[in-house]
Amino acid sequence: MLGLKFRIEGLYFASFRKPTTTAVALTYPLPPFTTIRGLIANALGLPRDSFEIQEWFKIGIKPEKAPRTNREMVKLLKFIKRGKETHYLRTFPSSPMHREFLVNPSYTVYLIGNDSRIEWVYNALISPKRPLYLGTSDDLVDLDVFEPIRIEKIQSNEVHSILDGVHEGCIIENIPYRFVPVKDRKGNLKEVHLEYKLVSIPRAFPYVVKESTEAWDFEGESVRVI
Repeated sequence: MLGLKFRIEGLYFASFRKPTTTAVALTYPLPPFTTIRGLIANALGLPRDSFEIQEWFKIGIKPEKAPRTNREMVKLLKFIKRGKETHYLRTFPSSPMHREFLVNPSYTVYLIGNDSRIEWVYNALISPKRPLYLGTSDDLVDLDVFEPIRIEKIQSNEVHSILDGVHEGCIIENIPYRFVPVKDRKGNLKEVHLEYKLVSIPRAFPYVVKESTEAWDFEGESVRVI
C-alpha cells in the first residue's frame, strides 16, 4: 500500500473555529480532518460537497510545533435572515467578537489509501487546480510534498502523530471528522450532519504508549491514521 506525507505551513495565521463557541471564536489547535480533506479536494479541483473523498483515505496528523495563539477583534456579518419574507437586502446586521487564531502553524499530514488515488493526490498537491488555504480563504499555505512510499502496518510503543481516544498527558479535543449527508426521498441533498472524533494531541513526539499499538511505518515514523 502507498502512503503520502506532506507538510503544511501557514504563511501567517490560521483559525479552525470551534462551532460551539459564541462570544469568543476559539480555534482548534490543529486542522480538523474535514479541513484537510477540503484542502485536498481543492487541489484536485473537485466540486463543492464531494463527500466521496471522505472514503478514499485514512489520515494521520502531527503538529510540528506547540500551538501559539493570539486574538483579534472581528466584525461578523449575519447573512441568514430569520423572517418569513424574502427580499433583496442592501445591508446586513453585524456583531463584533473576539477571534482566536494560530500564529504560523505547521503540521505534517500522512495519507494511506488506494495507490492510484495516492498518486493522483500527490500530483495535485504538486500542481494544484486552485489556490490552497487552510481554514479561512485568506489563510494561504505553503506545502512541502514528499514522494509516495510503500508503507506497512506495525506494532509500536512510540507514536509520531495524534491518537484516537484519550491518552495520558495529551491535549484532548473533539474535532470534526466527516460530513454525513442526508437526502430526501427523491435523492436530493436535504441537510448535512457533522461527525466528531475524540483525539489526543501529544505535547512532544514521539509519544510513548503503555501498550504497543497498531500504526503505519512511514520510514521510521510510527503513525496512527484515523
